[in-house]
Amino acid sequence: MEPPSGPASRRHVPWSRLLLAVSLLTFWTPPTTAQPTIETVPPLAAEGSDVLLLVHNVSENPLGYGWYRGERVDSPQLIASYRVDTNAASNGPVYSGRETLYPNGTLLIRNVTQRDTGPYTLLVTKNDLQTERQTGHLHIHPVLSTPVIISNNSNPREHEDTVVLTCGAETQNTSYMWWINNQSLRNSTRLELSEDKRTLTVFNVTRNDTGPYVCEARNPVSVSRSDPFTLNVVYPVAKPSLQASNTTITEHEGPVVLTCLTDETGVSIRWFFKGQSLLLAQRMTLSSDNSTLTIDPVSREDTGDYQCEAFNRGNSNRSNPLRLHVKYQLTPESSSDLSVGAIVGIVIGAVAGVALIAALGYFVYTKTISGASDQRDLTEHKSSDHNHSQGYSDSLPAKVDEVEYSSLNFNAQELKNKATSASPSPKDTETIYSEVKKQ
Repeated sequence: MEPPSGPASRRHVPWSRLLLAVSLLTFWTPPTTAQPTIETVPPLAAEGSDVLLLVHNVSENPLGYGWYRGERVDSPQLIASYRVDTNAASNGPVYSGRETLYPNGTLLIRNVTQRDTGPYTLLVTKNDLQTERQTGHLHIHPVLSTPVIISNNSNPREHEDTVVLTCGAETQNTSYMWWINNQSLRNSTRLELSEDKRTLTVFNVTRNDTGPYVCEARNPVSVSRSDPFTLNVVYPVAKPSLQASNTTITEHEGPVVLTCLTDETGVSIRWFFKGQSLLLAQRMTLSSDNSTLTIDPVSREDTGDYQCEAFNRGNSNRSNPLRLHVKYQLTPESSSDLSVGAIVGIVIGAVAGVALIAALGYFVYTKTISGASDQRDLTEHKSSDHNHSQGYSDSLPAKVDEVEYSSLNFNAQELKNKATSASPSPKDTETIYSEVKKQ
């Protein structure tokens, strides 16, 4: 393309100097009747998207275009320029690498950010060096992420605490809405929204305020809703009651159904057996809400006290014990079912009983032997006293038998020594001694 006609000296003026001269002329050049216009496409741009600053009503056969950042034509703020006659483009000081200037004057900005928000000015230079300029505005909005509801109290107490719920991080040009149980906020003296509606305050929470809560954030280019948020309101739990279909049953029969009854809502149920957490056997099943325990068939191991407990995050209450009796008959097979501990206890008890009986027998035996020995010692002692004081003994009629026994014993000994036939025979004397001793 040939450059426009004119003096030869003008053809060799560098383009940068020409733009500078044109920019100076814009301060006194009278406006033309047909001014160019700038359209932003899309008009509401989301962060990360591509945006066109589309030019309309440009004069025919312009000499060139120049785009500036801001509302003024200022060389340090030049983004890019384009000379039509040479089809040459050049970048300015604020060019970021994301801009493209087309031959019709339209400017493309790729992957826009919020920092790109602001005014942009187009300078059109005509062949007669007359200029036209127009300013457009670019508005970049962030794409909202999913907001997260934040609570100042994770476990508020019923009728005591006030809860403040906040919808996500604060973002400019964003509006907020709230829902409770999938419904818009109702009019209530216990509910209060902040001026920007980002914060919801619930005064004196009750168990009916558990939710779920959902908040929505909205700006000109995006809408995003939070995940449901549920308040865990802590309140006292009433004592449950426990019922059984049968409390006395024969082993291997069934079923037995235990039911935990409670009027509380929002509570969970767990079971206890003999004061400990119930370990479910294969014969036991729980309902989906844990309120019913079924045992089928019943075993003797199931005998004992059962309890159910209703609880929430902050409180719990346990039912009174209910005792289940399982009847069964002892059989040889059942006796073999004794535990190792029971068998050991029986053996130890038997051994201890035998040892106790042996100790008692030994004690009786030793006492008997000791008594006989004491009796012989006493007899010998009395015999000795008789030899030294026979006259004194004769004067005591009460001791006649003892004296006779001692005298016979003495005579028998004397007969052995002298072997005298005139006296009673040793055999007769010994026989009398034996009989007296037996008395």
